[in-house]
Amino acid sequence: MSDSRVDKPDEDEAREVASEDVTSAEESYPDGGKTAWMTLFGCFCSFFAALSMMNSVGVYQSWISQHQLKDETTGDIGWIFGFYNFFSFFAGLPLGPVFDAKGPRVLSCCGAVLLLATYVILGFCQQYWHFFLCFGLLGSLGTCLLFTSAIGTIQHWFLGRRGLATGMAISGGSVGGILSPLILGALLPKIGFAWTMRAMALIMVPFVVVGVLLMRSRLLPTKTSGASFLPDPRILMTPRMAILAIGAFFVELGLFIPMTYITSYAHSHGMSTNTAYRMVMLLNVGSLVGRWLPGWLGDKWGRFNAQIAALSLCLVSVLGIWLPAGHKLAGLTAFVVLFGLGSGSGISLVPVCIGQLCKTEDYGKTFTAIYSIASFGSLIGIPLGGRILQAADNSYLGLIVFVGLAYTIALCCFVAVRAISVGLVSPKRF
Repeated sequence: MSDSRVDKPDEDEAREVASEDVTSAEESYPDGGKTAWMTLFGCFCSFFAALSMMNSVGVYQSWISQHQLKDETTGDIGWIFGFYNFFSFFAGLPLGPVFDAKGPRVLSCCGAVLLLATYVILGFCQQYWHFFLCFGLLGSLGTCLLFTSAIGTIQHWFLGRRGLATGMAISGGSVGGILSPLILGALLPKIGFAWTMRAMALIMVPFVVVGVLLMRSRLLPTKTSGASFLPDPRILMTPRMAILAIGAFFVELGLFIPMTYITSYAHSHGMSTNTAYRMVMLLNVGSLVGRWLPGWLGDKWGRFNAQIAALSLCLVSVLGIWLPAGHKLAGLTAFVVLFGLGSGSGISLVPVCIGQLCKTEDYGKTFTAIYSIASFGSLIGIPLGGRILQAADNSYLGLIVFVGLAYTIALCCFVAVRAISVGLVSPKRF
């Protein structure tokens, strides 16, 4: 088959395999059917477990900073959650090739054990280094193992509906992000932190079990030498992959700052604790729609086109609503819903954009190579946000402008990848 689903401007691009066309000539994707949808549900459950903690970091940050670590600075506490977000993606660098060769079962089993252990041990944490090792290190490893196995599995089963399928699966994390703040807000004042964490562990058990049982690889495991499990830096040496990695970096840099500090922002403007926790929930409500809608539109209009539109919505919500009107309840509510709607694509659609630029059998190593760069945005975003707040005497003006700048650069990067691939003003679906 010589025709391509996405047109290429030159022969060098063909070596990168900018879409799934070469693979689809050799393989048929189910794009549906009982096994595919059951696998998707398993991925949904895995994302629920993996991302519930990540999508609720604002609640954890607010509680810990007011209780166990009340004597620590905002910037220092931020490193716990920054490292958690960073290592949740960076640790996947050696896991991608393992997934390509062995499938999701081993990774998801290990991730399930580590995540449940994180919740149980977290209840015993009292000091800074306790939280760093438990939440930051152990929790991120569990999240990474579950996330990497689930995101890779989806790519094996869907092509034409890949954007929609990925968004539907990752929306499990948004559901977890909606329920977790409600559960935490209800239990923390009544039974304390330790027992709340044990209750969270019990809630996650059925989800990780279903995820492990239902997720399966469609491609047969391959016999692989030890060297091939190592990451391949050459993946990032092509212009489009390098620019895409930079764009993903700034997406992560901008994403986790509002998600983490929106609770303390609401507190700083006189809103109640319940209202502040509700902002995290509403952000995840917007993200629930934002994780499948851009994917569905991307399948029809082009994945990069949809991602560019989503990033534009993030930029408008930050600089057009949060900056001038976020101090009012109505303005803050509008911001978190619209920002969730736009930012949801950062986790659901960016992986699909990556899949458009590589073969399916190389997806694991390509995804983890790009997110090894993007993960540094997660690492520095939260603590850098804390430092900005400290420098500005807890004024959020500089923090909001910084988030807007991050999304501006991310938007420019995705526009650049599209321009390299099909031209800047081309009406082609890409």
